[in-house]
Amino acid sequence: MTPGKMLPANVAVLKARFPAVLKKIVEAGERMPDSFHYSAENGVERLMMQRGEHSFCPYGDHNPGMLIKRWFDNLRLVGESLYAITGFGDGSHLKHFLQESGTGINFLAAEKDPALIRETLARFDLSDLLSHQRFILGTGELDDEYFASIQGAALTGVNDVNSLVFSPLHSVDEAYYDKMRNELVRQYLVIRPLMEVNVRTAINLQENTFRNLPHMAQSPDVGEMKGEFPDIPFVLVGAGPSLDESIDFLKSVQDKAIIITSNSPYRKLINSGIRPHMVVTADPMPPTLAGFQNVSLDDMPLVCPFSAYPEIIQRFSGRIFSWCTYNPIVDLVKSHMGLKPGTVIMEQGTVSGCVLDLSRLFGCRKVLFVGQDMAVRDDGRYYTDDSSYADSGAHYSHSATGQRLPGNTQDKVLVEQRLFVYLKTFEQFIAKKDPSVEYRNLARTGVNINGAPYLDYEQALEWIGSPSNAAFCDRIGLLLGQQRQCPDLKEVFKLAKVYVEQLLEKSLSAAIETEMLPAKMEGTNYSSHRSIKRLLEKGGEINRFVDSSKEFWSFLLEGKTKGELVVYQRILRDIDFPNKNWKAVQGNKEYFWALSEGCHWLLETLDKYVSNQGAPAAVGNST
Repeated sequence: MTPGKMLPANVAVLKARFPAVLKKIVEAGERMPDSFHYSAENGVERLMMQRGEHSFCPYGDHNPGMLIKRWFDNLRLVGESLYAITGFGDGSHLKHFLQESGTGINFLAAEKDPALIRETLARFDLSDLLSHQRFILGTGELDDEYFASIQGAALTGVNDVNSLVFSPLHSVDEAYYDKMRNELVRQYLVIRPLMEVNVRTAINLQENTFRNLPHMAQSPDVGEMKGEFPDIPFVLVGAGPSLDESIDFLKSVQDKAIIITSNSPYRKLINSGIRPHMVVTADPMPPTLAGFQNVSLDDMPLVCPFSAYPEIIQRFSGRIFSWCTYNPIVDLVKSHMGLKPGTVIMEQGTVSGCVLDLSRLFGCRKVLFVGQDMAVRDDGRYYTDDSSYADSGAHYSHSATGQRLPGNTQDKVLVEQRLFVYLKTFEQFIAKKDPSVEYRNLARTGVNINGAPYLDYEQALEWIGSPSNAAFCDRIGLLLGQQRQCPDLKEVFKLAKVYVEQLLEKSLSAAIETEMLPAKMEGTNYSSHRSIKRLLEKGGEINRFVDSSKEFWSFLLEGKTKGELVVYQRILRDIDFPNKNWKAVQGNKEYFWALSEGCHWLLETLDKYVSNQGAPAAVGNST
């Protein structure tokens, strides 16, 4: 066998599950890392490690299986966890871990050099390991691409993240593996809550989009103002308790800066005599409406995604700027209207993050944070006392827990877990900034945000200077006057509906047929039975049909189907039968049911909101 050519079975799985890893492996070329080589002894390929003049097998020279077993037996594993195992080697310790760890354990094999993976996969068929749903593979530089390639698979249904050291392989580059472990844990803390919210609200996001289309399809895209205001300072107003003492400052810069806030502190600003230039909302759920209750909306422009809570959209109808962060439904409508795809705005669990990304979009070179405390005051306050949080008493707590981090004017301030996620979101954004952009922070009692030094009010006024925001205000008025006609949505979604109807028929038929298989077919003597073979073929047929229209599949996937497929993945981890074909068929059954449930829901939603197109009367400007 030629080592440079990977076994087709391995390549097929990599292409399907880990395309980013496959790309890195191919780019690595036909070579071996300096620390490793393969040696053939008695016709058996053995992985060897090189230390100076000495060569040894990382799994032991005499009884590799015993060393691996001893390593595993000393582990103390906890269910519903992700374990990052440092080093890929020849895969034997990973196969043992898969076999012995049991259901509910996800594990990541982290390998620094993709060339080692390439050479290993050229020699051994590891397709069973690579294809297993509990296994994740990561390799190469620890950049954004690395973690993006593993996040979805690795963190769904996981309650904790830990690392496991396989000492011989770990020792090749301890600094690399330690950095990987620390970054994975940090990303887990930030990303997992956001992923959970995304899956949990998938139905709301898609249903809201359909309901909002008659109001929003004609609205200007916020991206039409991209890069137009580099010389106007941008003021991001949050709902932290320091906002109470920042009112006079905001009044003094109303004509100098672009002041943008979210739904939470909006009422506080209006009641204090401050009119922001835009208000932003992103949450798809009803509680977000509270920020707009019992307060005048006047002619306030709203910036939001198509998935925002519909009653808010109705209140602002005709005064909306839209964005479209990965919404295939909106992309389809815009394409029908001859428009470009919607502008992408960062959505990472906090609406203030969306406001921050608007500063990037507008091209502003000065960005000031006001009321962005991201910390709990000594008296237990999280938020200003006239925000939407105060209505339910959520602005105040005596039992908050978290970590103490450096403050702007205090040695340490308390940052609870949710606020910590927001803090890291801001710091990551700033770290990737254009070097010409300056960030400053006015939250006297807040946490220190790396990259945004604290200023007091006099310093902030001097930093803002004496610009005018007239050009921004004029541009808003001009764009809102250019409303477009909403298209016939029945016509837009006609072909998509046909696709979903056909997929529903195919997946439901296959699911029912699988349910009818007698339990005795679990036995290995039935592995080649014609009924099992036919259902395996049906799985392939359905996947080919799914792939026949990536456009329609993409928005089917973003609704109820997303949640159903998460459940399917969790069930799949627990399927473990001696008959591989039976196991595959049972896995397919859960997949078929997930598809049929998602298709059924989408067809009902299309009938409810598209077949009866028509925008309800807009609610008045105030309540």
